[in-house]
Amino acid sequence: MITLHRSIAVRLAALFFVLFTCAVGVVFAASYFVVRAQVVERTRRVLAARADAISRSLAEGSSNVMLEAGTAGQVAALFDAGGSLLAGRADVPMILGWRQVPGKLVHLNEAGDENSETALLYGRHVGDRVLVLGEGMHVAEDTGEALLTGLLSTLVLVALVGFAGAGFIAWRVDWRLRQTEKALAAYGSGKTSIRLPVTRANDELDRMALAVNGLLDRVASLIETIRQITVDAAHDLKTPLTRLRHRLAEAAESPDPADVKAIVHSAGADVEQIVATFDALLRIAQIEAGKSRARFGSVDLSDVLETVADAYGPDVEQAGQHLEARIAASLLVNGDRELLIQAFANLVENAIRHAGRNATITIEALGGPSIQASVSDNGPGVPQAERQRILLRFVRRDISRSTPGTGLGLSLVKAIADLHSAPLVLSDNRPGLRVTMTFTPLEYMPNQGSNLNRAAP
Repeated sequence: MITLHRSIAVRLAALFFVLFTCAVGVVFAASYFVVRAQVVERTRRVLAARADAISRSLAEGSSNVMLEAGTAGQVAALFDAGGSLLAGRADVPMILGWRQVPGKLVHLNEAGDENSETALLYGRHVGDRVLVLGEGMHVAEDTGEALLTGLLSTLVLVALVGFAGAGFIAWRVDWRLRQTEKALAAYGSGKTSIRLPVTRANDELDRMALAVNGLLDRVASLIETIRQITVDAAHDLKTPLTRLRHRLAEAAESPDPADVKAIVHSAGADVEQIVATFDALLRIAQIEAGKSRARFGSVDLSDVLETVADAYGPDVEQAGQHLEARIAASLLVNGDRELLIQAFANLVENAIRHAGRNATITIEALGGPSIQASVSDNGPGVPQAERQRILLRFVRRDISRSTPGTGLGLSLVKAIADLHSAPLVLSDNRPGLRVTMTFTPLEYMPNQGSNLNRAAP
């Protein structure tokens, strides 16, 4: 049921109805006055032409001028300079120019049902005399009355149709808004698969519904992500927490202080793993929230990669591997230096952990219209079917479960890449895995260079 005083649809429909009715009324009124003016103008031309004919006859000295009306409803009179009637009708007043007088003032002798309420008189000089002609206005009056009746009838019909149309528009808009309200209420109650209805009209409401549906998709995705993170976190933390509980129970029951110390030390390692997991989750959440964009500035990506290569060179050698760096100079991008270092450090750590002994790890960056920065190795690699999966939180391949880690390293890299609008691609290095991030150079970012602060190297 439409609430009349609170419905914007009703108010819009009422405004449409009023404007439509007023516009039609103005058009009809203009039509009435235009048509009536044309009829009156025609009568004037007839009287003027008859006056010209009589004037020419009088000027030629004709004594046989017919001043009586040629047809019923017409009158004529001729006056001298003093106003005395020389010929014609005595009830016709002497005037000059055009004048409308009541029809009962002159006897028009109209035939049949003709009954003019007004008469149009026209007077002009003919030498020193005055000629006055007149004609009843019944044609103009009858035409105007018929036109007015027709226009009023049409206006009533148009008003009814307009009212019906306005009512339909109000009902239709209100119905669609109520469908939207129901869909949002259902979504809020937990039915996240519900979406706003979209018709084929592609009007403003459809475009709004599409935009809201996109937002609902995003919200549903975030809800599912949160749910999945909660489930995964509970699953992955259950093992270290259970192990921690058993070790603490074992320490409580052990009479040997040396054993207790060893058990507490092992428990501390479990606690560190749990804390690291929560720290990584918090870090990912902060990055995905976009708060780190406030620290964006001009960053020399070449320096970032060289810093990572220098920092992990000893670790690579200790693992029995080889590190190569092929980095072009002065690759400037818009970003957060600390996050970029963390992202590439995670990739190098991942390669150290999984590439195996005697593997070669390569850090490479190429310039151009786009900057491609990659970390690759020639280890066993990752099957194509699993490359997108390992970017998810807490996902670890079976062969990696024996190595330390939280399963959040690549998820953090993905979050940092998304924050920098740098597509992250995992590809086959033939052999091994190549992880590439593609950046837009600072020089190709319009209106960016003047607004960025140079980040400290």
